[in-house]
Amino acid sequence: MHGGTDGHDITGSRSRWGRTTFDDGRYPALWAATPFGAAAALAIAAALVLTDSAGPRPVVGAVAAFVVCLWPCVGLAWVVLVDRNTLRGAPADPEHSVESAWYDRAAGGAFTDLLLITGLGTAGLAISGTDVSAVPALGLVLVVAMGSFGLRYQLARRRV
Repeated sequence: MHGGTDGHDITGSRSRWGRTTFDDGRYPALWAATPFGAAAALAIAAALVLTDSAGPRPVVGAVAAFVVCLWPCVGLAWVVLVDRNTLRGAPADPEHSVESAWYDRAAGGAFTDLLLITGLGTAGLAISGTDVSAVPALGLVLVVAMGSFGLRYQLARRRV
């Protein structure tokens, strides 16, 4: 037994790609994820053919869709199937990592910035009587939120 869903790595060996969360971690996660990913890629290719979205040559379109979707689908299946406790280099408690603290600080500060800026912006627009359509206004709110978070995260990261 290499590891299981109980979070204990019995042999002490961790692999680069990890082991599965089921069947007591007996299977390599990438090996187990490959058939699931292939089935998902095949389903996407079949859906393209059935909806006439595979192009003028459906077989070529289906093969291309399968090839393009195969590894992303395998990767998503791996994320679902891997027991992170069996991954080499994975932190034991990621919720309490330095990066998690940086993220929390940046998100809290960005939310405060967002409340302040949208509150002042709304008040300014209401007082001036300016009419602004929703799409540019919401786009600006999104840019401010992303910018504030990114800047705060980078500042928190550099302080250490």
